[in-house]
Amino acid sequence: MNFILAQIFGGIALILVVISYFLMNKEHFLFIQIIANVFYGLSFIVNGALVAGLNTFISILRVLVLYLYERKDKTPPIYLILIFSACYITIGVIFFKSYYDIIVIITPILFTIAMWVKNMQLVRYLMLLPNAILVFYAILNQVYTTALLDLIEVIAIIVALITYYIHKKKEREYLL
Repeated sequence: MNFILAQIFGGIALILVVISYFLMNKEHFLFIQIIANVFYGLSFIVNGALVAGLNTFISILRVLVLYLYERKDKTPPIYLILIFSACYITIGVIFFKSYYDIIVIITPILFTIAMWVKNMQLVRYLMLLPNAILVFYAILNQVYTTALLDLIEVIAIIVALITYYIHKKKEREYLL
């Protein structure tokens, strides 16, 4: 039953994450990411991957903080990156089961750095590597819809990047 529940939660997260990468507004992007991360974290927790699940819930708090700063059009202080990173490391140390857990200690730190960037195009680039790494982690933990989510997220990011460049190229041609 936990296996099936993990796949259902991962599937819901998958749909939400794909939608988020096609939003042009960072505030909306962050809001959808908050909701998606709830389901993403649950998919790992019900399958027993506690470090991944708990760090995802810390990530929800991180995205919520960034969302609130973005709504006020302010840049969050840099010390918050250190606080969130310390939280990811602490959860990783406390609930460490295998060397694979190192992946889900490092990747949320990479996501934190990426999400601190104001430029959405750069955010998309910085999200590629940690998402690619998480595909393998999810497969190792038998959370296949979450692995699919991470893979589709990588593809969605690439498509969003290409779409952005096509849009910019057309804009430049229109101005000429």
